[in-house]
Amino acid sequence: MVRSGEFYAGSRLLSPLTEVIGLPIDQVNFVVCQLVALVLAFPFRLVLSPSTTSLTVRHVVQVTVGMALTFFCFGYQIYHLIILSFVCYLLMKYGSRDWMHKAVFVYNMLYLSATHIWRQIYDYGGYTLDITGPLMIMTQKMTSMAFALHDGIYKDNSKLSDDQKSQAIRKMPSFLSFYSYVFYFHGIMCGPMCFFSDFISFMEGRNFSEAKIPFTENGTTNNTLTTNNEDTCKKTTLTTKHYGIEKATLKTLLTAGICGILMIFVAPHLCPPEGLVSPSWYEMNFVQKMGYLLICLMLAKQKYYFAWKLGEAVNNAAGLGFQGFDKDGKPKWDLVNNVDIWGVEFCNSLKLNLDAWNKTTLIWLRRVVYDRVPKFKVYAVFACSATWHGFYPGYYLTFATGMLLTFAARMIRRKIRPLFQATASLAYFYDCITFTFVRLANPWMCAPFLMLELMPAIQLYNSLYWYLHIMAMVALVVLPFYHPPKPKTEEKKTQ
Repeated sequence: MVRSGEFYAGSRLLSPLTEVIGLPIDQVNFVVCQLVALVLAFPFRLVLSPSTTSLTVRHVVQVTVGMALTFFCFGYQIYHLIILSFVCYLLMKYGSRDWMHKAVFVYNMLYLSATHIWRQIYDYGGYTLDITGPLMIMTQKMTSMAFALHDGIYKDNSKLSDDQKSQAIRKMPSFLSFYSYVFYFHGIMCGPMCFFSDFISFMEGRNFSEAKIPFTENGTTNNTLTTNNEDTCKKTTLTTKHYGIEKATLKTLLTAGICGILMIFVAPHLCPPEGLVSPSWYEMNFVQKMGYLLICLMLAKQKYYFAWKLGEAVNNAAGLGFQGFDKDGKPKWDLVNNVDIWGVEFCNSLKLNLDAWNKTTLIWLRRVVYDRVPKFKVYAVFACSATWHGFYPGYYLTFATGMLLTFAARMIRRKIRPLFQATASLAYFYDCITFTFVRLANPWMCAPFLMLELMPAIQLYNSLYWYLHIMAMVALVVLPFYHPPKPKTEEKKTQ
């Protein structure tokens, strides 16, 4: 991964900036590369648009700029992306229909696992940016592409789900389009992940040209466009303002900026992660510890919010991110939206909380794992997700805890929730309880992920008496024997 004595293989050209802004060189290079990609995204969309530029030229620009930014940020480690993707291309092009997609999945997971292990050897517990980040995105790209290609070429179309039909790749992509997908410059740094069919639709301009606007019964939409078409939807020549590109990009950039400020100026000073293992932690009472943990994890998430929202803004500026119009005719810019911050921080359901975090990875896990394995689907998803993240023990404790709390939350919803649906007041009270539970459960699950090591996480749980683990296990043991009474409305119907 890196030469002896090195922890970062990227360019040192911007080292003088590190003393000015207070960030290490790896993070400076990352932010600069993303800002360069953001600046280039606008002319790529406006000057090299699909309507005025050949697809070949657009692909060449994607590969050239993407590889240049990757080399600047990660140096010679770029060879990992080249080797991984080239072997995958050969497997997809020449592999047997019976095992091609499976071979790509196994190869990617083994390659990524090897880089994770080597990273832990030379930089144990460190957060220095290296090629493992792009490799994680590359694994998602290659595996999803292999399964979509297998669906499109070898599978009976009638046996595919609607989602699989929409993502199916009907012919082997050219070498140029393949590497354009591998290195597209507005997503190579940290994603968010985009599926191949969506990427090609964007490159060809179909994501805009085939967009349909729903019309009301009187033939108008909320954005004042009119039509006399009998259909409920119609393709219409739209201007840039109708797509809301600038608004979507600016809004996401503003969100990334706020998260960046919190990450740099607040998180290191207010409830830092180091406090979870300090002697002062054990001097706090239970309520103080839970408050500290809640604030600590909320602020620790800001670096993920910043990276994902900045990546989303860069993709939106290039035009990748548009996903049609909603029922009210408003543009949807959520194709590469990797996190719903409001959902993570304020939802009242553990499922919604998990669904709002790392959203494109959840879609990848569903399409490549959950929809493919015949049984033990949830266990397979958690195992694959944990391996994809790496091999720090804290990751596995986080996913095991998440699985336990998820099963318990399902049981409680099925058995207890009906008791609170008789009146609006009871339903509101139940929502308040679940809101509080999610606020407590999220940092409880994620703390080992942040701490990385097993024993510090165990000691943290010991200091908090494992209370959520115990409550979840009690729910799973006791509630199966409880059968809630049927609602009165149902009883009347059965009489």
